[in-house]
Amino acid sequence: MSKDVRKRRRSEEDGAVRQKEKLLYLTHITTTGLENVTKEEIRDLALSEGGLLTNDFRRVLWLRFHGIHPEALVTDCDITEFRDFTQVCLDVHRCNSRIMPGTTTNKVRAIKDSLKNVIIKSLAEKPDRHYYQGYHDVSLTMYYVLGERLASVVMSHLCNSHLSAHIRTNLEATSEQMRLIIPLVSQKSVDLADFIEQSDAGTMFSLSWIITWFAYVMKEEHVIYRLYDVFMTSPPLMAVYMSAAIVLHRKREIMSVECELSAVHQVLHQLPPDLPIDMLVRNAFDLLQEFPPSVIKTLPMKRLEVILKVPRFGYLDWSRNWGRMLIETLNTPAGIAITSSVVVGFAAFMVSLYAGKLQI
Repeated sequence: MSKDVRKRRRSEEDGAVRQKEKLLYLTHITTTGLENVTKEEIRDLALSEGGLLTNDFRRVLWLRFHGIHPEALVTDCDITEFRDFTQVCLDVHRCNSRIMPGTTTNKVRAIKDSLKNVIIKSLAEKPDRHYYQGYHDVSLTMYYVLGERLASVVMSHLCNSHLSAHIRTNLEATSEQMRLIIPLVSQKSVDLADFIEQSDAGTMFSLSWIITWFAYVMKEEHVIYRLYDVFMTSPPLMAVYMSAAIVLHRKREIMSVECELSAVHQVLHQLPPDLPIDMLVRNAFDLLQEFPPSVIKTLPMKRLEVILKVPRFGYLDWSRNWGRMLIETLNTPAGIAITSSVVVGFAAFMVSLYAGKLQI
């Protein structure tokens, strides 16, 4: 057996031991009382390898973290009177990809009926809450973990915090969150951020990531639950940090395609199935620690530096941005007029200088 194989096997055995210890600890704190369990401890458990491990633990600890009583209720209502009832029905009808294969027709119908209740009852609690396509993905995850009643309560709670930017009449607040991703990426990889910006790919690739907490793009339910452990116990902008961590992780793959809109958008939008989720969680949390929400909203875009060697004057540092701004300015009517004046003035100076030499 090679040294690398032994090392890998030892690491796997150590990981199995840690998971077993964690399982025992989670069992202990969720069955003997949560009075002494703090939000910080729950967050640490959610961020650690494997997250909260099972939906039974999530059901208890998500509620504990957000201070929601296990017997809480939402206000009952006639869901057919909800203004977006038709759209909700259409989206719920199309969510078959997240229903386990082999589920009976009656069970599928029951799941979809419950999902409609979760969506509409959580939104109908306040008149300024608007449904968006993607809300049903988050709601379905909550339903699978918490059941219909508690999922409705938790979704209503999230509408006041983590999802508040997405349930407005338009997606401007959501777009603002998406625009934070590339400047954040630039803090760790200027060339990658510049590559994406030069391609004009924008940030639309991240829309489904942000508004569904990756539930729309991840194919395996256990991965979705693992990510929701993180989002449920982190600040509302955590999906932005996770998006940046994923983009940074895929740097080589992204920069291997042609630097143009369609190619870059496609490679960004299509996530590979083998992402190292636990590593990405750590990386996203590191970004959160280094650039907290109070900082990220005003984070400037880092630029590539172009070093120009000018004879007799040494080196001048120009950012690519300044170069682009100079060219754009020179192409304006005012820029053309100024450039023409400079050229004419220089020509007149050279003529007068030459005429003076002839007189001598």
